[in-house]
Amino acid sequence: MKLLIVGTGGVGGYYGAQLARAGNEVTFLARGANLEALRSRGLDVRSEFGDAHLDVRAADTAADSGPVDAAIVCVKTYDNDAAAKAMEGAASEHTILCSLQNGIDNERFFGDRFPNATVIAATTRIVAWLEAPGIVVQRGPDVGITLAPFTPQEMPAVQRLERTLAEAGVQVGVHPDADSALWLKLAGIASVGTITAYGRCTIGEAFEDPTLAKLMEGACREVVAVAAAKGIHLPDGAAETILAYARNMNSEFNSSMARDLEAGKPLEIESITGAVVRHGREAGIPTPANQTMLDVLLPLHQQALAARG
Repeated sequence: MKLLIVGTGGVGGYYGAQLARAGNEVTFLARGANLEALRSRGLDVRSEFGDAHLDVRAADTAADSGPVDAAIVCVKTYDNDAAAKAMEGAASEHTILCSLQNGIDNERFFGDRFPNATVIAATTRIVAWLEAPGIVVQRGPDVGITLAPFTPQEMPAVQRLERTLAEAGVQVGVHPDADSALWLKLAGIASVGTITAYGRCTIGEAFEDPTLAKLMEGACREVVAVAAAKGIHLPDGAAETILAYARNMNSEFNSSMARDLEAGKPLEIESITGAVVRHGREAGIPTPANQTMLDVLLPLHQQALAARG
């Protein structure tokens, strides 16, 4: 399969490496020092499932790649516009376009930009990051992907990408309802992920602090309520299941948003917590817990974005 990895950070680097090792033709989009490292030294993956070094095809745009069979978008959501520009020329009517990003609005964005492509949903709970230019680190037991169609007509595309990922050794499953899959993940990220950034703490510390624990639970239940108001079905007891899962996580866990905050980087707060507040307002559902965290973290994101230029 001819594939384009749009954004070679932790997520894109890990899955792109698996796909390339399986013999697929993979082009990695990157920029700056990371692009230079990929071109000169290749890609190093340091994973609990085994380390790997690959010489890779890397570029800053897809201008020379031509149409691809699948494009997997892995950039931070605030870079979606730049990613779409870099992808121009790669997406055709035969292309499967799949986002492995956080949030619930990315598929609509890329579908509008590339209306001829078949846009499907995907979720993953992988913990992976770019340790240094050209070096990806993965930690934790969960590296699986769930694919999902928005309509039954998209199921053949889902199944095609599923086979390619499975043949590359990626644990992959299929959810029948894209909106349900995306909102279920949002309920976890908007609560467990955002609270560790808001509190500048680990998940263990968040549960030990009554104020943070209450805020986290409230944020999770608000997502479930907004989804229900929009007619999106989540499993019964979704909030309880998510919070119980979080209690069993490594107590030292903190989210990628928390790590970005510590590093002074922009945050995906608008596409996660901001999305809950926006959709809640449209549906007439109050979201005070999410609003509380948004009020603190959004200005920090805007400052970091302005500093980045």
